[in-house]
Amino acid sequence: MKPIINIFFQIIMGIFIFSYSVYSQNGCPNADFSFQDFTNWQGFTGTYSACCPTPGIVPGRHTIINTPGTDANACNNLQVLPPGLSVGARLGNESTGAQAERLRYSLVVDASNSLFFYRYAVVLEDPNHSPSEQPKFDIKVLNASNQVIDPMTI
Repeated sequence: MKPIINIFFQIIMGIFIFSYSVYSQNGCPNADFSFQDFTNWQGFTGTYSACCPTPGIVPGRHTIINTPGTDANACNNLQVLPPGLSVGARLGNESTGAQAERLRYSLVVDASNSLFFYRYAVVLEDPNHSPSEQPKFDIKVLNASNQVIDPMTI
């Protein structure tokens, strides 16, 4: 049995812009958002204290970006697309209320897709909360048993 990997990108109270590319796209359709939508991705929403139990892609909280530009949340110092790429995704929104978003892509790892890269930028604003309530960003790569893969043990 080939290992299954779940990749979680999660942002709580911030903006996350990323593009994900697999060295070989075999078996990983739309992992790089080349369909310019969230086909084969799972979206979730929730709150700071409970991220993210509600399934579904929510416009404005899960956003495909396919137009170059800069991010006003980063004083226009951050490109919304990684250099050389024409599409990416954004998690997060500009609303208040301790909102949280997650994207997940699952794949079976084999020789054709065992090397993958992702590029990301994270903008976390300081809402003057206590350290335990500050915005945060999380990436997890899980195996078929839903255990975090530790790159130090590979």
